[in-house]
Amino acid sequence: MYSQIPTYHERLTALTDQLREQGHLALALVDASELAQVEHDYGSRAFEEVLSKVSGLVTELMGAEVRTSDVLALDERSGSAFLLFLSPQRGEEDGRPRIADLATVSQRVEDELNRKLAAFRLHYLRSPRKVTVGFAVAFHNPLIMAERVVSRLVSEARESVRIKRQQATFQNRCRLQDVLLGHQITTVFQPVVDLRTGVVHGFEALSRGPAGTQQHSPMNLFEAARDCELTFELDQHCRRRALRTARDLPAPYRLFINVVPASMYDPDFQGASLIQLLEGIGLSPERIVLEVSEQYAIENYPLFVEALQNFTQLGFSIAVDDVGKGSSGLEAIAHLNPRYLKFDMQLVRDIDESHVKREMARALKTFADRMDSQIIAEGIETQGERQACADLGLHYGQGFLLARPAPLETFNLGAAQPSSARG
Repeated sequence: MYSQIPTYHERLTALTDQLREQGHLALALVDASELAQVEHDYGSRAFEEVLSKVSGLVTELMGAEVRTSDVLALDERSGSAFLLFLSPQRGEEDGRPRIADLATVSQRVEDELNRKLAAFRLHYLRSPRKVTVGFAVAFHNPLIMAERVVSRLVSEARESVRIKRQQATFQNRCRLQDVLLGHQITTVFQPVVDLRTGVVHGFEALSRGPAGTQQHSPMNLFEAARDCELTFELDQHCRRRALRTARDLPAPYRLFINVVPASMYDPDFQGASLIQLLEGIGLSPERIVLEVSEQYAIENYPLFVEALQNFTQLGFSIAVDDVGKGSSGLEAIAHLNPRYLKFDMQLVRDIDESHVKREMARALKTFADRMDSQIIAEGIETQGERQACADLGLHYGQGFLLARPAPLETFNLGAAQPSSARG
């Protein structure tokens, strides 16, 4: 379907005729360039598949969100933008739309397309990606070639997309800054449970944004931070909040804290400053596990390993998160000398029903044993998953079946003693 949509140059004669007859031409431009990450990750064929899906959604809008008389064309310059040249609406004064009307139509089209894209859950997209719809209007000028007027109309619509994205980024940045300035990050805790005994081994600190907002989700929170280049600042804020909130965690429970690679170089998270901070909240380095996720890029690996060693020499433990997701090699993990490997929940999901997943987990368990590392299976939601993980000899588990994230005071911390950390 994507290849069947004519380019706007192929529609140019009809468009210039419409421009002369109406005296104006309005355009809504659907920009799908954010989806181009698919091409970098999986190649041009995968990207064309995604664009075909988008073009199908745009075509479905004809007669629904937009009129059947509107003209649909492909912007051949970018190859990832769809052009909706809007026909006059009956009842419009002089047949001319108002700018407010164009803005309303564009936003309605954008919201509908992104709603449907989210429902499709395109497997090529690692994180939510959206289309942006901009608009522009041009007037017939007998002193200027009609073809040039149409070309300028398309250029102005592209510019409106750029401005709209820039404004959205600024607004998101302001919202995130407000969250940080207002200390609106809260910390909840999820137990890490010994799968053999059911005894709690430790707790992972999980950050949440303001309740009732999109930022409440940690995924949305850190995606916004990435887009606004505030990942370090958000991570630092979450880490400090987690440590202060965990001051009531009694020994010998361990505290698992997520950190991004840049945190390893934070001067306030090193040396005397760090020891002073921990002494102030009653936590020793031996009880803290720093979780490093594979999804964050480590640009200078030797330097990062060296930084980690500074923490392990102080007594901190290291956990590698998202293992089994396939984003980095086992050799790289081994260089980090982790005490824990955390299996990604996608590997754990339905592991009791999947021979392939069990074999993958068994192989990773052998790898962990050779490094003297212990495994934590994340996302356990059924008794079958728990039993399969236990049968495989996995040491610990997390998930809604075992306990949901909650404030620390909701757990009966004196009811059981955690198991030993490392054989």
